[in-house]
Amino acid sequence: MNNFLVTGAMGFIGSHWCEYLLKKNKKVIGYDINEFYPKLLKYKNFKFVKESIIENKKIEKDILKSDMVFHFASIAEPKKYIEETEKTIVIAALASLNLIDLCKNKNIPLFFTSTSEIYGKNKKIPFSEDDDRVLGSVTKKRWCYSSSKAIVEHYLHACNHSGTLDFIIVRLFNVYGPRLKGRVISDFLDKSQKNLNLTTYNGGQQTRSFTYVDDVMEAFYLLINKKDCLNQVFNVGSNSEIKIIDLAKKVQKITKNNLKILDKKYKSVFGSSYEDIERRVPNVEKIKKFIRWEAQTTLDDGIKKVLSYKA
Repeated sequence: MNNFLVTGAMGFIGSHWCEYLLKKNKKVIGYDINEFYPKLLKYKNFKFVKESIIENKKIEKDILKSDMVFHFASIAEPKKYIEETEKTIVIAALASLNLIDLCKNKNIPLFFTSTSEIYGKNKKIPFSEDDDRVLGSVTKKRWCYSSSKAIVEHYLHACNHSGTLDFIIVRLFNVYGPRLKGRVISDFLDKSQKNLNLTTYNGGQQTRSFTYVDDVMEAFYLLINKKDCLNQVFNVGSNSEIKIIDLAKKVQKITKNNLKILDKKYKSVFGSSYEDIERRVPNVEKIKKFIRWEAQTTLDDGIKKVLSYKA
């Protein structure tokens, strides 16, 4: 495969993936409404379409030029789930379903980035790909993103069952790296560089498993180059678990910046429509079995790479 279409091409995951492919001399058509990472425009093998994927007639022709479509376009910042719920659902669910229909009509396989939020509040740790989804009430806006991604996963399975589309689904676990915005690890690093206090919520006892973006790009490439991975769902993440309060202390230590760690209640920032996930750890045995992949970058090394990054 040498020709790819990427939605959300200028976003965090999208821009890293586009650059990864471009450096391998692949041809990439990228769709996005912004130019967050203009460096991509310098590549001769990159075509940028500065438009939304919602009701876009151009994208159908570009899909035909592609060996595979990578669908990354979405709103993935928890605060925005609350503030822009309707927009989150339109992009994460409705636009995705439309894109799938275009791909299946052209017989072009689709690579879909889902989320670890699929598992919701399930207390069975670590999460395996076939585990139950345990969510809160639909009155809690927090779950609109998880539910939107889930309906897309259902539809991909349904299309494959009817023989109309091949797919790969990846559920990403707290990917971080240069150019990330609006997540806990980028927030801590940004604040440490600006000498601002770090903020945890409800004691910072929640745990996450952080995965450096370069490791994720390697996983993507291995997955698309092995036929056995088609029509499968994979957790992509590190199984190294850390409490958020300990992450804050780690950032203090690495940056040698003894900032205060202030704790707040979720409700004071996100309102009453937010719930948190206490633990989030992937079972990565499946992806190990299929492509012999494991996240290699330690959290300490990853943080140092982000701090030393120059665009």
